[in-house]
Amino acid sequence: MRHLVVFLLSLAVSGNTVDPEDYPKDYFRSPLGIPLSLSGNFAEMRSNHFHAGLDIRTNAQTGYRVYAAAEGTIVRVAVSGGGYGNAVYLQHPNGYTTVYAHLERFEEPIASYVKQQQYAGETFEVNLFPPSGRFRFAQGDVIGYSGNSGSSGGPHLHFEIRDTATSEPLNPLFFGLPVQDTTRPRAYRVYVYAADPTSAARVVSSTGRVLSTAVPGRPAEMSLAESGAGAYAPEGGARIEARGRIAFAIQAHDYHDNSGSRLGLYRIDLTAGQRFIYRSAMERLNFSLQRYINAHLDYGERIDHGRWVQRSHLLPGNRLPLYETERDGFLDVAPGDTVPIRYDLRDAYGNLTAVELQVVGTDLAVPPPPARTGFLVSRDRPESFVQPGLIVRIPRGALYEDMELLYSSADRRTSTYSRLHTLHRASTPIHQSITLSIEADALPADQRDKALVARVSGDRLTSAGGGYDAGYVTTQTRGFGTFAIATDTRAPSIRALNISPGANMGTQSAIRFQISDDLSGIAEYEGLVDGEWVLFEHDPKRSLLYHTFDGRVAPGRHRLTLRVVDGKNNVATYEAEFTR
Repeated sequence: MRHLVVFLLSLAVSGNTVDPEDYPKDYFRSPLGIPLSLSGNFAEMRSNHFHAGLDIRTNAQTGYRVYAAAEGTIVRVAVSGGGYGNAVYLQHPNGYTTVYAHLERFEEPIASYVKQQQYAGETFEVNLFPPSGRFRFAQGDVIGYSGNSGSSGGPHLHFEIRDTATSEPLNPLFFGLPVQDTTRPRAYRVYVYAADPTSAARVVSSTGRVLSTAVPGRPAEMSLAESGAGAYAPEGGARIEARGRIAFAIQAHDYHDNSGSRLGLYRIDLTAGQRFIYRSAMERLNFSLQRYINAHLDYGERIDHGRWVQRSHLLPGNRLPLYETERDGFLDVAPGDTVPIRYDLRDAYGNLTAVELQVVGTDLAVPPPPARTGFLVSRDRPESFVQPGLIVRIPRGALYEDMELLYSSADRRTSTYSRLHTLHRASTPIHQSITLSIEADALPADQRDKALVARVSGDRLTSAGGGYDAGYVTTQTRGFGTFAIATDTRAPSIRALNISPGANMGTQSAIRFQISDDLSGIAEYEGLVDGEWVLFEHDPKRSLLYHTFDGRVAPGRHRLTLRVVDGKNNVATYEAEFTR
């Protein structure tokens, strides 16, 4: 409790930045009995979210014992085909909760409790909150076994430490876990933005050749090279020339000993001359604010080039509480100025990398503003956008900054029931869902219940969801792109992997299928043996559906019925008699 009080007091005094040394270092043990090597760390950047814990390697295997990091009580157990898969939440008396996710299976008596609840509710996916004190564990007790369940991309253990009072995940590396890290962060590129129409910025070589120029919505890019131990400088002696208001971003990552994985930085500090202008510190996360990562990033660089570039300035709509800034991280440069710029990049173990470069104020010509071809929309108010055959409603706060919304349309294809409507660019993020309604005048009446909005990419259609109502097919989406009306009239596919009519399953441990759907996706499924519900587990990433024999199917002759339904109520059924 003393450690918790010190931590809370330090948080209240220092605002965003808490000294990592203020966290208790001797309370939690490692959740695994093998040396800890990370494939992912806290606040590492992921699609639409920051990573909330540590991904601990398990030697590309499943089945390692997972231990309670400290004494505690199970407060939640969850099972899902996606997300965390099989997960345990263990609450501790010192004000923290640990989370263990992507498990292969639970230890007893948790495993029996979960299966009992699954059969009682006739559902694979459960989110359970056991009665207080029902499952107590001492530090080092086995609570489960490492796996690859949920949306895991390979065998590993996902481990979190959360503040119990707020459910906010904290950086587990502050708690003294035995992770070896003497490796400094690495820096790759710096970006500079012309922040308003009267500003200009470019990167030039040591000989004065222009290497990259900032344009509206796109920064100029400067490559970095290592110049010493823990030091980086512009490649080839390049510099930034600028005029007016500018801003920066950086591509940099952390690395740990004995791991080649690209990890997330703990802290980024930016100074201009002797003046501090920006700091981000990854100490705790708020799940309700996670999607604001798309304002923290240069989203266009990620979509167009696959680079995770962190802005060192705040977009107007960024609500993440991770920053300390002066003037939101922007810098004014006048002709004749010479401004040394320094990034200090730190990991959770204090390893430091410095990036030093120079901005030279130059009387650059400001390019004329591009001709307006779209429609001005504001982030601060709801907007409606109407075109022939299309209605778009954008709620307040859906955008991170005001912008010019672009639109075009094209003729319908044989696979669609409307024109193709291209709304802006996929490289521009959307925070809240916008509503998209496409006129359905070409949709046959007998196909209305099968209609949806499809996202069009080349010849490929993917479902954006939605349905028919009052002459339109309407959906909500969190991404710009090209959209059209399509229909899904095909039932899902069921492929038996180890069963056939009349099969003897006496030597099999499970019944296995692959199930898939070509557009609207799997919505539900049900497996019955002799008319009684049995538990089928779903692994969507492998399109795998399986029932593990657990004693409920007695020896003898049985009849299996499997029913799979997609998002447009198309139904596929598989039936077979088998012996056990």
